[in-house]
Amino acid sequence: MKDMFPRIVFKKRVLIGFIAIAFLSGGTFLLVTPAAHAQTDASSPTFLITWKTTGSYIPSFYIGKALPTYGSQITASLELVSPQGKILDLSGQTIYWYVNDTLVGGGVGVQQATFPPIGDAPNTANLRVTIPNYNGTYLIHAINIPMVLPEAVIYAPYPNGQFIENPLTVQAIPYFFNIADPSGLSYTWSVNGQAGSNAENPETAQISLPQGTQSGTSVAASLSVENPNDSTVATANANLTYESQL
Repeated sequence: MKDMFPRIVFKKRVLIGFIAIAFLSGGTFLLVTPAAHAQTDASSPTFLITWKTTGSYIPSFYIGKALPTYGSQITASLELVSPQGKILDLSGQTIYWYVNDTLVGGGVGVQQATFPPIGDAPNTANLRVTIPNYNGTYLIHAINIPMVLPEAVIYAPYPNGQFIENPLTVQAIPYFFNIADPSGLSYTWSVNGQAGSNAENPETAQISLPQGTQSGTSVAASLSVENPNDSTVATANANLTYESQL
């Protein structure tokens, strides 16, 4: 491998972690569900719960939302909506927040809670909100929030993994690391078992084949991405085939 600055057009990638009714800007998830209480009738308010994650890196071109990962934080907020669509005043209501049955926040008018993901990824945390006395009724509602492991992708823009370029360039794309800038990650490349590096741009690898390489030759690229701050690691592999002409 040797240094170069490739010109790459990134493809969009979608990771589906859970189902929500709507998505808000800024990485906020919106879930709208009827409140659970002793009796259900036309006057029942509706829970409106939003949550977003900080400290989980995603590329700027990624069309999905950041998901909680090791070391990140989750901030959840609550509103109640009347059957007529009006946001209700909760400033005088006692509200409690629980994650996996552990109290993480609460008090009079406390409509927001911030907490870290709990347990080892991948898993799902159960977030439960209770309002013990809303007009004489006990309201309770719960949602599930996923926690994910960091991921790495080798971006090789070659249909069916077949390429004619020599040298060819592949790109490392990290997701869900607890880091603000991917340049702070450590990238380790190998091609057909042979290690290499790119001092100027470690997020890319340039692979040169010897002159006279036969058509149909396989190229196996491997990548390991590590966050030196917390030792989390993600790996990826790409199998490519050299064709003298396509």
